[in-house]
Amino acid sequence: MTTDTSNDKVRFLRSLRAVREYTPEPIDEDVIKDIVEVGRWAGSSSNSQPTEVVVVRDRAALELMGANGAAPAAKCAVALLILTAGNADRRESEAFDNGRLVERLLLAAKAHGLGANIATLKNDGPEIVRKALGIPAEKKVWTVVTMGHIDREAHKARPANPNAGRKDASSFVHWEKY
Repeated sequence: MTTDTSNDKVRFLRSLRAVREYTPEPIDEDVIKDIVEVGRWAGSSSNSQPTEVVVVRDRAALELMGANGAAPAAKCAVALLILTAGNADRRESEAFDNGRLVERLLLAAKAHGLGANIATLKNDGPEIVRKALGIPAEKKVWTVVTMGHIDREAHKARPANPNAGRKDASSFVHWEKY
């Protein structure tokens, strides 16, 4: 049975969008802690909990991430750098667990009225950022969740994305057989 409450929750989940335009307004530390706490409870394969989060607010470090592939980091208030254990034998499960964590962080940011996005460090970016932030060599570094207060005017000024819609359900879901 579907209730108004469950409809509201599903509508909330479907409304999650990538945000790349942020105001310079800082995010309250208690909000950041709450978002990270939501992430701490994200599931992981065999409850191995291979992920860690580095909270980055330092402007120079954010700009460094932005210059190394995670472009939205250069303008956000906070970036959450996701680390995994870097276990080559568990590469696929670590990637899956990383994705589960990131989705939780994005939803928690939205629940607090913030915009958020996922980005990845490119080329030598992971190594450059690892050194700058003192991250141990064995950790896998590349996923960045950017967060901030949404700059609605800048967002409106962006050119329309012709691929922004969703394909219809019949092209997405297959029942019982392909």
